[in-house]
Amino acid sequence: MNPLAESVTLPGLAGSHAFSSEKGLALLESEVLPSYIARCRWFGGKAREPRGFKVREAVAVSAAADAARLMLVEIDYASGAPDTYLLPLQTATGTRAEVLMRDAPGAVVARFREGGVLFDAVHDADFRAALFTLIADGGAVRSSGGEIAGVTGGLTGSAPESRVLAVEQSNSSVIYGERVFLKLYRRLEEGVNPDAEILRFLGARNFPHVPPFRGALEFCRAGRAPQVLALATGMVANDGDAWSFTLRELTRQLACVRAGDANGAELIEAAYLARAAQLGERTGALHLALAADAADADFAPEPLTMKDFAELSETMRTTADRVLARLAGRPDAFDPATLELVSALLAAEPALRARIAALDAQPVAAAKTRTHGDYHLGQVLNTGGDFVIIDFEGEPAKPLAERRRKRSPLRDVAGMLRSFHYAAHSALGTFAEHRAELEPHAERWHERARAAFLHAWIETTAGSPFVPAERAEFARLLDAFLLEKALYEIAYELNNRPAWLGIPLRGAGQILRGST
Repeated sequence: MNPLAESVTLPGLAGSHAFSSEKGLALLESEVLPSYIARCRWFGGKAREPRGFKVREAVAVSAAADAARLMLVEIDYASGAPDTYLLPLQTATGTRAEVLMRDAPGAVVARFREGGVLFDAVHDADFRAALFTLIADGGAVRSSGGEIAGVTGGLTGSAPESRVLAVEQSNSSVIYGERVFLKLYRRLEEGVNPDAEILRFLGARNFPHVPPFRGALEFCRAGRAPQVLALATGMVANDGDAWSFTLRELTRQLACVRAGDANGAELIEAAYLARAAQLGERTGALHLALAADAADADFAPEPLTMKDFAELSETMRTTADRVLARLAGRPDAFDPATLELVSALLAAEPALRARIAALDAQPVAAAKTRTHGDYHLGQVLNTGGDFVIIDFEGEPAKPLAERRRKRSPLRDVAGMLRSFHYAAHSALGTFAEHRAELEPHAERWHERARAAFLHAWIETTAGSPFVPAERAEFARLLDAFLLEKALYEIAYELNNRPAWLGIPLRGAGQILRGST
C-alpha cells in the first residue's frame, strides 16, 4: 500500500504554520495525526480504539525560524489509560519534498495543496544535527510545560553526518558518523527509562561488554521524573547480532552433516560451543555487575520473597489457562506434527499445574537484582571475537515500573536458553526436505550449546547471592523460568506466528519431562 495515497492534504503552502498556528494544530489533531500515526510501525495501540489526539507539547529543537518541532502527542482511547507518543515534525518544499516522497514515502505525514509536505523530522539532517548538539552541549529548549534538556555523556564537537536506519520497530534509530548510535523513543511513559538507567550505571563502573553511554535527551517537568526521549551510545563495530551468527554457523554445520562431512561439522560445532561459553561468561559478568552496588537502592540485591513466587505462579497459571483453552478449542487448526505436540501438552496438564503450584509451596532462597529483562540472542552483538549486550529496555509491552523490577537473573538465563532452542529449529527451515534426518542433530546441538552457555554462567557467578546454593534449588528455579518463557512463547506464536508454534510446544514438553 502506498503511504502517500493515505496521507491527508492540507490547505496552502508548506510552512511552520502547520504546527505553530491554532488552526494548524487543530488540523493536526483532528485529521493529520489520526491518519498518520495509525499506520506507523512504532504505534502500539493498533488493537485499541483511539478517541482523540492532543498535542501536549510542540517544542522547536533550535532557535532557527524553520526548526523542526518535537511533538508530544497524547492519544485517548475508548477504554484504558491514554498513551503519549513522540513525533518530530518538519516541512519541506520543492526538490526536497520530491526526494522525500520518492525515497521515504512512509515519512510523509501530510501534503499541502499548494506544494510541499509535512514529514517525520527524523528524516531531516538539520533535525538530527540539532539533537546531537543538544546532547553534546547539555543544552535545553523551553516548552510550555517544562524543558527538553540534553544530558552529556562524552559527545563533543559538531554533529557529524547522520543517517536513519531503515528498519524501524518500536523506536527510531540514527547513526552519526559511524561512531554514535541514537535511539529515539516513540512511546513515552512516566518514570525512569531502564535502558538509559542501566547503561549509565554500567558505564560508571567501566563494564566493557555493553555500548558506552554517550548522553540522553530528557523532557523535564517540575515535580516529576525526567522522561528520556532519546539515548545516545557509542557505536559498536559488529558482524550482526548473535541470532544471525548462530543461524549462520548452525546452518553451515547441518550442511556438513547433510553432505556426510562429519569432521567439518565437528569443527564448526566446537568453534560455536566456545563462543556459547564466552556468551555465558559475559552474561554472568553482566549479572555480577548489576548486583555489585549494595549502596544504590535501585540496584542493590534483595531477597526473593513469598510474594515474588506467588506472582510468578499466578502469571504462569493465567498464561497456562489461556493457552490450554485455546489449544483444546481448535484441534482442526493444526497440522499433524503440531497437533501431536498440542495433544502431548494437553495430556501433561496435571504435571504442568503441579509444577506451577509448587512455586507457592516451596520458594527458593536466593537474591533478586536488576536484570536485562528481555534477554535472547537478538539482544547481543557479535563483534567477531567477543559479544556486546544491548537493549536494556525490558519487554516493551510492559510498564516502565514493571520493567525496572528486580528479578532473579536466572530469568535472563532462561530467555537465552530458550533462544538457543528457537535457533536450532529455525535453522532446520533451510533444510525442509531433510528435516526428519537433521532434527536429531539440531536437538543435540541445542543441548550442547545450552550446556556450554549454562556451565560458563554458573562458573562465572559461583558464590553470588542470586545463585541458589543447592543444585536442586537452582534447577527448580531455572525450570520455573524456562516454563514461564515457553508458555509465553506459545501464547505469542498462537497470536502471531502459528507456523512457529511447534518450537515452544516442544520446549514446554521437554521442560515438563525434565529433559531440558
